[in-house]
Amino acid sequence: MARRQIQLLAAVGSCLASAAVFAQCPVPTGPDVIVGDMASPVTNGPVGATTTYSFGTTSCNIGNAIIKWVSGTREHPVIGQNLYRIKDGRFEQLGQSWLKHGFTALTGSVCCTCTGGGGSYLSPSCSDPYTAGRNATQSNLGPKWPVNANSGFYPYPFTSSSATYGYTAPPSAPATIGRRLQVATADVAPASNPGAIYYCDTHYVTQDDALAGNGLNNLSARKINNASAPGSLSFIGATIRQKAAIQVWKDNEDPSVVLQAVDYPETNYPNPTPGATLTATVTARFWVAAKVTNLGGGVTRYSYSVMNVNSDRSGGSLTVPVGCGVDVSNLYFNDVDYHSGEVWDNTDWGVTQTAGGIEWKSPKVYSADPYTNALRWSTTYTFSFDTTATATTTGTLTLGLFKPAINAGAPDSLSVPNMPIPAAGCRAEQDGVAGITPSDIAAFVNAWFTGISGGTLQGDFDCSGVVEPSDIAQYISEWFSALGGGC
Repeated sequence: MARRQIQLLAAVGSCLASAAVFAQCPVPTGPDVIVGDMASPVTNGPVGATTTYSFGTTSCNIGNAIIKWVSGTREHPVIGQNLYRIKDGRFEQLGQSWLKHGFTALTGSVCCTCTGGGGSYLSPSCSDPYTAGRNATQSNLGPKWPVNANSGFYPYPFTSSSATYGYTAPPSAPATIGRRLQVATADVAPASNPGAIYYCDTHYVTQDDALAGNGLNNLSARKINNASAPGSLSFIGATIRQKAAIQVWKDNEDPSVVLQAVDYPETNYPNPTPGATLTATVTARFWVAAKVTNLGGGVTRYSYSVMNVNSDRSGGSLTVPVGCGVDVSNLYFNDVDYHSGEVWDNTDWGVTQTAGGIEWKSPKVYSADPYTNALRWSTTYTFSFDTTATATTTGTLTLGLFKPAINAGAPDSLSVPNMPIPAAGCRAEQDGVAGITPSDIAAFVNAWFTGISGGTLQGDFDCSGVVEPSDIAQYISEWFSALGGGC
């Protein structure tokens, strides 16, 4: 009996060990590439005010089918790298690289136990490393703009023009910093960024993975120690697999961040040759994050960061509803520059404020300029404003899409519900002194006359867009309500 018990325990232990392996190595349907590890940052520069970085990457195939890794064709992954900073309540992308083109998969076991072959394909459960030096080899870095990250398609070779796809060959890489992950040196200098936190993430895109519906987990992130910046960087902690840096902001740094995945089905031509009729529909994703920060002195910052994971249609606008009576200041926008001859424009988005909210918008619409500054794949834009409003509520942001859909009835914008926005709070308080008193009435009436005589909207209490007697009537009503405890 004792021997049987020992045998049974051994069998259970073997099963548990096998289960642990399977738990570590999931087997999704089809090819599924992820970033299994990031290692050994390399620095180039600075040149002028710019420094470049590169990171080693090890890819893993956690799917149950091979991933094509064919050199000299478009059937291999392209690899992008990004750098981010968390500072003053904002999550911002500081830099991006061109795309490293993969070649020759090896047969490592970084994520799972590899039992397959390699070369022109990455077998299920196998891994393939690229050093930071290889990922920074300028001659093997291609531009982002011809790549459709949703379908995984790109024309090849990237070093020559192609009339078929409307593709223009990129210019030669500028010395030292060309095509690499470029960052303004001042943005990483420790003395200029006290308390800032830095992350990088890397992104693999390839067609067989994307069309299998497995393209949403192709980013991994890692925390950075920049104490020696702009010199060598180092890593803090392990690689955080299958998560973009914006996700790690909430998960590892700040649980107060509100984060939502905003998905929609995107239809495209996987091989967009002239007259193509084959279409494929793949889930496109944006991550939208919001952070409310008390800056002190009665000022609150509302910051929103939007990451385009793989949407080919891209983002063209963001509207944040701001209620009547909410003052806003310091309207802010941060994008990440394209460089080294990318065709996409770097002109900042414009911002307008109306009675209903704040809208940031791409400089031009797609029909006027398809290469204008839109929120393209694997990039993050940040929007913020400050306010003295003391209350926070929730509202629905609107993310406008930039590129028209190829199929009728597809949405032109996406809703992002339940995001934090400022509320007016007690608007009867006007004199800046705690308590509802007649001096508040005097302060409002003074503001109302200033609005009338100055041709401004100061005193427009009902947010009608006109300073008029009805503003006084509405204010007096709210003042009596507040006096009775209704504020």
